[in-house]
Amino acid sequence: ELTRDDFNYYMTGRKLENIKFIPKKISEEPILNVKNLSLKNHYEDISFEVRKGEILGITGLLGSGRTELALSLFGIRKADGGHVYLDGKEIKINSPITAQKMKIGYVPEDRLTEGLCLEQSISDNITLSSLKRLSSNIGVIKKQDLLEDAKIWVEKLSIATNNPANKVSTLSGGNQQKVVLSKWLSTDLDLLILNGPTVGVDIGAKQDIYNLVQSLAHEGLAIIVISDDLAEVVTNCNRVLVMKEGRIVGKLSQDDITEEEIQNIIS
Repeated sequence: ELTRDDFNYYMTGRKLENIKFIPKKISEEPILNVKNLSLKNHYEDISFEVRKGEILGITGLLGSGRTELALSLFGIRKADGGHVYLDGKEIKINSPITAQKMKIGYVPEDRLTEGLCLEQSISDNITLSSLKRLSSNIGVIKKQDLLEDAKIWVEKLSIATNNPANKVSTLSGGNQQKVVLSKWLSTDLDLLILNGPTVGVDIGAKQDIYNLVQSLAHEGLAIIVISDDLAEVVTNCNRVLVMKEGRIVGKLSQDDITEEEIQNIIS
């Protein structure tokens, strides 16, 4: 007698709608242009573009090279071939610090080991990427300024806490993921890379994250979603690249993106 919608309602106490993302305005020129990017034993000859206002999905099975590609775009795994252009200018992303200076943010697949400092407070985690902005001319950072800045994002993202000074480890998985997102949203970004954005997140928080990601794209942010959750990709992406054994084996545009079509390409 129960439907999927009924299950969602009884678990969360609200009606959840999976609204398919349709871009409102996409920039004419790409913000990111990747040409023939390669990393030995991981991926080869990867080429694609991303424009402001769109969400590009990259999917594939475990071992397809999708995560290694994300790490290269954020400077963690240096590509050994190919070219990357940002706003039409060729760039070399040699480290996460370089990527951040180029207004690129990255939300990792494993928030516990890569995205959060679990023994630090919620406010410290939220403001981790904004310390330069919050520091004085002589490099002094006031604890109160960190708390006040964090409170803004706690409210914006509906992070369930009554005190941002609490340890981030006290939060649920979904709220921890919102903290990781807010860490980057509090900076000035042009491109946000989300690797497994809702892994280990409950259905209610998952919907909140989808709504947030789509609204960010509508506001003009360029977003890459890397995920093996096909329903997530279908709902949130207006273009999809399918990877297999380190190569792009399929490209889908808005009207062609279905779980069945992606499965056919992968298999």
